[in-house]
Amino acid sequence: MPRGLASWRFTWTGIFFLIWLILYLWRKDIRKEMIIISVLFGFGGIFSELIYVQDWWQPLTLTNTSIGIEDFLIGFFIGGIASTIYGKIFNKKIKVKYANKKREFKRNINFFFLGLTFLVLFFGSFYILKINSGHSSIIAFVVAIFVILIKRKDLITNSLMSGFLLLVIGSLVYFILLIIHPEFIKEFWYLEDVWYSNLFFGIPIGEYIWYFLAGAFIGPLYEYWQEAKLINLKN
Repeated sequence: MPRGLASWRFTWTGIFFLIWLILYLWRKDIRKEMIIISVLFGFGGIFSELIYVQDWWQPLTLTNTSIGIEDFLIGFFIGGIASTIYGKIFNKKIKVKYANKKREFKRNINFFFLGLTFLVLFFGSFYILKINSGHSSIIAFVVAIFVILIKRKDLITNSLMSGFLLLVIGSLVYFILLIIHPEFIKEFWYLEDVWYSNLFFGIPIGEYIWYFLAGAFIGPLYEYWQEAKLINLKN
């Protein structure tokens, strides 16, 4: 395999790292949120690959294994970017209400059940209902987003804008990679006869959907968890 083609994933990771680092250095006040969500989705990136490598894609890893450190890093960077991009671009800050131990426990329980709902739908749809990973992802994301927004209508703008912004970032990164490594999509994606595998500007439709839904889910997640609000930075 050509050396340039084999290195595309390191280029991909590096670009997301630079975006993450810029956002991290931009504002100190949202760094805690960024780190927490980054770590959470770093591990999420590893576990989700258990499914994605079966019918979505089969990328190279540093260790030549199906799942590698790259999966943690990509999940880490995308999670951090999605969780803070809306607040940073639109000059919002997080306002968290003081919570006693009882209230803090309730917050954590609600967050736990949201995460459990997502995991049951994602893994259950794939392993039990035998639905492909693309549709399993859509089901899990849409239901989880619906749960957040039905309880916190004030987070609708955060969710939609985070989804849109992550979609733009993800698409731009892919366009850059297509210039550097034109064959990486054809080499590592399962481009089978599934509607979301159809290419749009050289990228599978499923990738656009995944980035939007991931952003819409991750964007308001910390605020939902901590029962926090985003207010204008000048306030």
